Amino acid sequence: MVFGFLQGFSVNKLKPNLKMAVHRFQISSNKKTNLIKAQKKEIAKLLQEKPAKEEKARIRAEGLIREDSNIEAYEILELMCDLLHERMRLIETTRECPGDLKSTVATIIWASARVDNPELIEVKKQFVYKYGKKFEEEAMANTNGILNERVVLKLSVQPPSAFQVISYLRVIADEHGFEYDPDVDITAGGAMAAPTGFSVPVAPGSGYGQIYAQPEGQAPELPSGWTYEAGLLAVGDSGGGGASAPMAGVEVAPAVEFPSKEPEIPVAPEIPVAPVEHDIVVPSSERKEEEEEEEKGESKSESKDDGGGDDDSGKGGGEGAPNYDSLAARFDALKR
Repeated sequence: MVFGFLQGFSVNKLKPNLKMAVHRFQISSNKKTNLIKAQKKEIAKLLQEKPAKEEKARIRAEGLIREDSNIEAYEILELMCDLLHERMRLIETTRECPGDLKSTVATIIWASARVDNPELIEVKKQFVYKYGKKFEEEAMANTNGILNERVVLKLSVQPPSAFQVISYLRVIADEHGFEYDPDVDITAGGAMAAPTGFSVPVAPGSGYGQIYAQPEGQAPELPSGWTYEAGLLAVGDSGGGGASAPMAGVEVAPAVEFPSKEPEIPVAPEIPVAPVEHDIVVPSSERKEEEEEEEKGESKSESKDDGGGDDDSGKGGGEGAPNYDSLAARFDALKR
């Protein structure tokens, strides 16, 4: 950006880019005009089909209106570029933007980001070098309504109104020699409603739409023993004013009858199990004290026997070792 300001405004760049921008606008307008001719034929074909593909025709009409608006804006911008090219001497010699050119220059700056025209972007850069960043900000914000209202309207992103779309469809039908009567009410203010699919036929690929729905009173014959309640499904035909149309013969599996009461299943009788008793003897506190004293006495006697073991063994042994009777006595004492 710094190098751009150092470069500054250049008449030698502005004049040729204005001319090339006009030339590119003319090429784009011619392409869009040829595209509109093809779109009108396509829309007429959609409206003449049986049944008419009205929703798709409306969408195509919105695109046609968009291209028509772009061509209109391009032609206005062409005139502005031609005017600026002819006033180049005035632009070059004045520091501020002339009052009668403010709207034109501001509209060119604003539209450069909304049209497919690279030369117009270079034109915008030169005017920003000439009149400053503040002028660009005022143009982009449309301060005090400085922009051309018609260009702003035609390059707007807002969709066309429903009245405008239906009007285009009627004119296209008249051009191709048939009458178009829309199925919906037209309101001049709002845009077209989103498609619901009412114009899309059933089974369009195979052409077997009659299998799925028949007009009331003209339903196909059913196999013997079948009724519409048992073998067919009835649906509301939203596209035909709410009349119900029976669906085709779709076999319905018979309902499974469940028993009203669950069958009783015999259960084996319970086998009584005797409780297992465990003899658990909890010694009293006095008994615990006696056992503790006996254990202390035994531990003292054992320690004495261990201390004199060498003498007994040296004498031949046998006297200090506990015999069977002493062990039995100890065991009985412990049991008590």
